[in-house]
Amino acid sequence: MDIAALKPHHLIEFIKSTWGIHPKKMAALIEGSARCFIIENESGRFFFKVYQDEFNEDTLRNEIYICDFLSKKGFSVSTFLKTNAGTFIERFCHHWCTLQNYIDGFTFQKFEVPRPLLLDSIRVLANIHIALAEFPLQLPTGFEQAWFLQWSKDSAIEKYHHLLALLESSDENYRKISIDFETKSNLIRAFDPTIYDFSSLTIENSHGDYNALQLIFSSDKVKAVVDFSSCAKLPICWEIIRSYTLSSPECKEAIIDTDNFVHYVKEYLQIKKIEKTDLELMPYFYLFTLIRSSFGYKSYIEKRKNGTPIDRKDQNALAFAAWRTAMCKWLFKHADFLSSRLKKII
Repeated sequence: MDIAALKPHHLIEFIKSTWGIHPKKMAALIEGSARCFIIENESGRFFFKVYQDEFNEDTLRNEIYICDFLSKKGFSVSTFLKTNAGTFIERFCHHWCTLQNYIDGFTFQKFEVPRPLLLDSIRVLANIHIALAEFPLQLPTGFEQAWFLQWSKDSAIEKYHHLLALLESSDENYRKISIDFETKSNLIRAFDPTIYDFSSLTIENSHGDYNALQLIFSSDKVKAVVDFSSCAKLPICWEIIRSYTLSSPECKEAIIDTDNFVHYVKEYLQIKKIEKTDLELMPYFYLFTLIRSSFGYKSYIEKRKNGTPIDRKDQNALAFAAWRTAMCKWLFKHADFLSSRLKKII
């Protein structure tokens, strides 16, 4: 059964039988790619998460170990509840899932984090990087060597042509998607990643999806960081610029306020060093990751082709895909200027 088609009583009965918790209220969260629910009963509130297909058992065990490790380092992170069988993860509708204690606090949607809290969030990220450098287990690599080697302009453009061919021209979003695909194809033709030495980027353990949706705030600071399921060894410059663009209000319009972003990076540098090469290549690498991604478009088109109903999450993912395309356009036009400003920091 598709998770999106589940009725509330399916979830309630599963949680009862698996964790021995009897939900009285349940609310689905719309943002994000996973299926998440806030569960309430007389003993408190809980966070139930059903993970996407790409997450396996080992990935989730890593997340649990990481949260335990960071908790012992003084970070406020997710705490996972054991099932009646004594495990932390379980299968539900062919997906892995967990039940976590709910963390009270303020949350913001993408592009809504106020500036003082945004600056505190980057300081927290710097401290997480310092802590995760001591994590004893080997984390997966966020960008495998094959990700770089098995890519070509022709194959990337062909991917977009192939996806568009799967979508009926009568679809209400066909024109918008076709324009976006043409935009991305043109940018791919114009952008030459081979002139940048991305192999020189600093690779470290990082959160993997650090942005507004993974942060819980008190009135004046970050209270907790959640969702370490994407934690990996990756270029830290990517995590820094991505976290800013998914959280800062002006980025909703797919632009980056250069002065504000430079200040954001300087806050990180107060706590942890960044190599000059990472600063210089930051906007180009971010552009390279966005320009080749079909996230949001692919799932929408495949659901349309298969006749699967499109829900609000799918519409949000499609809107996010369009935002990423718009950000590609901004980065392609302004990456040189942004890079020059970042280089001058150190």
